[in-house]
Amino acid sequence: MNPDMTGTDTTSTGSAVTITEIAEFLQQLRALSRPGVADPTRDTTAERAAFLARKADLFARITAAHPGLIPPSPTAPSPTAPSPTAPSPTGGGRA
Repeated sequence: MNPDMTGTDTTSTGSAVTITEIAEFLQQLRALSRPGVADPTRDTTAERAAFLARKADLFARITAAHPGLIPPSPTAPSPTAPSPTAPSPTGGGRA
């Protein structure tokens, strides 16, 4: 397997992510994750940068295709949560 995989187009942000792309992405991740398989004197900086660019592209395309599947940030306010300054729905503790 060629861990570089420069033949795969990672700039097509408009198309749907295919099973083949995900499989190739995971193969590349596995190749880059294996210690000792590659020559330890070889610099893999460019390969890792290409992998990270590919990862960002795949995730952006998945997010664009399925925006409702990505949960909101834990620090973002919930769209259904009451405003902190909103009056209490129980009348503020009046008896």
